[in-house]
Amino acid sequence: MSTFFQLDEQRLQALETAVASSIPLEVMQLGFDYYRREKVLSVQVMEGTSVYGTVRDAAIFAVTLDCDEFGFSTCTCPVKGYCKHMAAVFYAYYEYAGRSADEVHNRLLYGRDPMFSEGQASGGTATAAAVVAAAKTGLEGDPRLWQQDMEAKHGEVWRQCRHSLHPLQPVLQAIKAVSKNWDEGLRRLHWMHGIIFVVEQSERAYSHTDSYSRYYYEMAFARMTEPWINHYHELAGELKPDTMTDLERVGVEQLLERFHEREMDRDQQLHRWEALYFSIWGQLVHDSAWTGKEKEWLEHKLAEEKGAGHASFFAPMALAYLAYAEENDDYAMELLARTQFNRTALLACDCALQRLEERNWAKLEKWIRYLYGGLSIERKSKAFGPFLSMCRLADLQQPDNPSWQQYLVSFLPYSYSALTEHWLDRKHYEKWADLQLLFGIEPDEMDIQLVREISKASPRVLYPLYHQAIDGAIRSRNRQGYKQAVKLMKKLEKLYKAEEHGDKWIRYVDGIVRKHWRLRALQEELWRGKIIT
Repeated sequence: MSTFFQLDEQRLQALETAVASSIPLEVMQLGFDYYRREKVLSVQVMEGTSVYGTVRDAAIFAVTLDCDEFGFSTCTCPVKGYCKHMAAVFYAYYEYAGRSADEVHNRLLYGRDPMFSEGQASGGTATAAAVVAAAKTGLEGDPRLWQQDMEAKHGEVWRQCRHSLHPLQPVLQAIKAVSKNWDEGLRRLHWMHGIIFVVEQSERAYSHTDSYSRYYYEMAFARMTEPWINHYHELAGELKPDTMTDLERVGVEQLLERFHEREMDRDQQLHRWEALYFSIWGQLVHDSAWTGKEKEWLEHKLAEEKGAGHASFFAPMALAYLAYAEENDDYAMELLARTQFNRTALLACDCALQRLEERNWAKLEKWIRYLYGGLSIERKSKAFGPFLSMCRLADLQQPDNPSWQQYLVSFLPYSYSALTEHWLDRKHYEKWADLQLLFGIEPDEMDIQLVREISKASPRVLYPLYHQAIDGAIRSRNRQGYKQAVKLMKKLEKLYKAEEHGDKWIRYVDGIVRKHWRLRALQEELWRGKIIT
């Protein structure tokens, strides 16, 4: 930027007063965005009385700000009257003069039109006066500017994410660098805002992928954002409502506002936005002022949707979470039952898991029953795996309650793997063996180390498995099947003899020989394998 003169203090004050009284707030905000995006190409002070600048937009426009007669100020753009280009040059002059454009922006916008009146601060919300009273300037002094600052600087980066989200990594690093020297509480919240911003950018990129490639991009993009989201959850877990400053409370409210403004019910989303929302509420939920205000907003939204005939899932799910936090589990389940099961089942799993950790068996059974009802219809739900895991954990911790195993058994064959592992963990070898028999699993198809362990712990449970496998091999009625039968019989012989059941082994072999005496090829294989002599 070219520099020749600076305005004296009196003219600068006159210019600020004229701008504040003449240019609408929304135009000032647009101009500030242009300034932050470095669209002002040059600034000069002409004859000590006027500021001249150029701004890049659809074309390059020339701006003149007359400090003595502000009404004579002009811009070559098509807009009649005061425009965003004038505001952008005004802010750029402050930077050129070595002053803080952020500070004057805060003063003009919030000094004359505060968001809250003095002493309003209801429910722990900071007033604009409290923000100004904090001895901070620029972005650190007003969390309400954070998202618009990020949007102004990096709002188009998502367009570079055609095949990968790697262009967003330096964006997140740049955002974090802005607040690296701030107070810990504000830095934490600014970083949370930054993560939400880049995650939204990734959603934009994902939504513009073609449907043919979307499955691939979903996996690739989700892997890229996973560490960012994990960091967000860690930061959210460190929030402490009881010790928050006024500025921090404004930062939290602005973060919640992002969720309120977002279309949370939208399909084809890359991330579980409700999980990001609940991560904050995990810390705020016990603060009655926060929850009271949020419940009021959610109930109003729910009433609006009901009146419009629109069935959503986010508002009832959020209310269900707050009801659950207040120990009103029945009402929480009633709210969730109004939604599509697949959209809210994971929250129900989280609630059930918490009751499991508390060993609140009565409430846990209600949650498991609720999940069971939904999964009986929607077995492809993402909640199916967590449901089986919780039933297994509950059975380990409350073994005298048969219902946990009954839930597992009722979902066969889908629960086969979980039930197999569970009965092995519980050392219920007979039940495990019966399950393998039911599904026709042969010993040779099992893990060798597992078979060895069971051979030592409870070899008798393997007898029926070998018997079934041997019968199946013989029924093949071919030489290869007979060889397989002999191979299995030799392994079975070791089990019988290890248990000192040699007489039972002899009777078993005699039975095979008599039953299949007409199968000469089988008799030959039994003789070659030295099963018979």
